[in-house]
Amino acid sequence: MSDLKVYVLNNGINIDSIKNDLISTDDPDERFNFPSWTALIRHKDGNILFDAASHVDPERQIALILENLRVTEEDEPVNRLKQIGLAAGDIDTILLSHMHPDHFGYIDAFPNAKIIVHEDEFTYMMRDYALKRFPFTKDFDHFLQQDLKWDLFPSEVKMRELVPGVTIVNFGKGHSYGMLGLLLELDCGNKLLISDVIYSSENVGPPLRRPGICRDLENWEKTMNYTLLLARLTNAEIWYGHDMAQFEGLVKSTEGWYE
Repeated sequence: MSDLKVYVLNNGINIDSIKNDLISTDDPDERFNFPSWTALIRHKDGNILFDAASHVDPERQIALILENLRVTEEDEPVNRLKQIGLAAGDIDTILLSHMHPDHFGYIDAFPNAKIIVHEDEFTYMMRDYALKRFPFTKDFDHFLQQDLKWDLFPSEVKMRELVPGVTIVNFGKGHSYGMLGLLLELDCGNKLLISDVIYSSENVGPPLRRPGICRDLENWEKTMNYTLLLARLTNAEIWYGHDMAQFEGLVKSTEGWYE
């Protein structure tokens, strides 16, 4: 697809985090570092941002996340985009994998973007917000005051082309109430962007290593198996949400792109 370029945006590093939260280990005190990143898909039919990173506003951010997050001004998504000649207003679509604070941080920074999110994720996260069931209500307080262009992806639709060469994948529930990803058809080889559907190749194993932070472990395993099958059927490389070893090997936006 000559009309398609993909840039990996480095949005910071989470340091000294509890590994057992993401990848089950025998040592509950084991610590590790993992990346925060987003992807820009440049296409003649529009610019797409996959996820929107962790914000660093101390008035909104969870203290524990802020304590472990290392983000420079350069790392912020808008500034990463400036490095490749794009302004915030040039983003047409944000594909939001799910509504957790390390993925929706800067959704309000892109005034022209519609925000595609799984309808179950939106519905049930808004329910939890109203019932004060989670610790990031300040983010929702903030977003509900903005004029955001939400576009809810139907829960019954498994796949839908967004633009030629870019397909939205509905992974369903597991890590959260409803997870979305992207299948990218590139000349260099297909890529499957899955965010936290599976945190890391370490989760896949063998042996299987379940995550500690997960909405529905039973469905997480089903979703993992579906993801691996889809990758095989489409001959796609999986880009995991928080795999440090994989991330270090990816070409970053300051170095080049994939096409």
